[in-house]
Amino acid sequence: MTADVMPATCPNRILPRAMAHESSYPDAARMPTRRQLLGMAGAVAALGLGGCAAPQSSPAARGGIAPFSTAEELGELPPGWEPYVLRRDLPRTDYRVSALDGRRVLHAASGTGGTSGLRCGCVGDPVATPKLRWSWQVAGVPDGLCVGERDTDDSPARVALGFDGDHTTLNNRDRAFYELVELFTGHRLPYATLMYVWDARLPVGTVVSNARTQRIRYLVVESGAARAGQWLSYERDAAKDYQQVFGEEPGPLLNAGVLTDSDDLHIELQAWYGDITLSAA
Repeated sequence: MTADVMPATCPNRILPRAMAHESSYPDAARMPTRRQLLGMAGAVAALGLGGCAAPQSSPAARGGIAPFSTAEELGELPPGWEPYVLRRDLPRTDYRVSALDGRRVLHAASGTGGTSGLRCGCVGDPVATPKLRWSWQVAGVPDGLCVGERDTDDSPARVALGFDGDHTTLNNRDRAFYELVELFTGHRLPYATLMYVWDARLPVGTVVSNARTQRIRYLVVESGAARAGQWLSYERDAAKDYQQVFGEEPGPLLNAGVLTDSDDLHIELQAWYGDITLSAA
């Protein structure tokens, strides 16, 4: 994305891709105020951050990304994946294995305000196995969705990767936010999280910085509703995307996640996810 197509409505969050690693917060080195911290706490779940929090040690964390296609039980959570729920006062997105078009996939149904996701702990080297592949289908893409706006930050489909790194290098603002998330959830956020998202408005290739931390960024890979209702397959170089989005080499992969959320606009969204894989080629 180039600067001339940067929307004027949210200049502090949408970044030119070639400059995505530059801070969009002039006061990023300043500690947030108590009021800002309280505001952050109220929005942790709404931003889908819990799905990227590093899970506790489990067998799934020692392998690759667990497939949906080999799940034996329909109507259940896929093996190797676990739900994350940070705000129990909000509805949950319903995730379960389903059959669609002759294949077993993950079905996500977010009712009016669903804001939970699924995560899979995994350990990998994104440099050695950079080829990220997945497929998804969405039922619809309402016009009001826009990850570049804090009040409309919903998406019918997101695939997230969490990366390890040196947390001591975080600036004061990010460090304070990470500590807050750990306090409220018991989990530490990865050093960096890259989310591939389907957006209603923003052009493909747009990079969006999370409103509360520079270490979570969204990369738009599908835009608009023209291709809703059909299976779409993607192949990305995760290491290259990370370098372009964050301006640095990626650390080890910690986890993968999916998120279909509608807590901002309180609308019904549906998505189907195929297997998510990482390979050398």
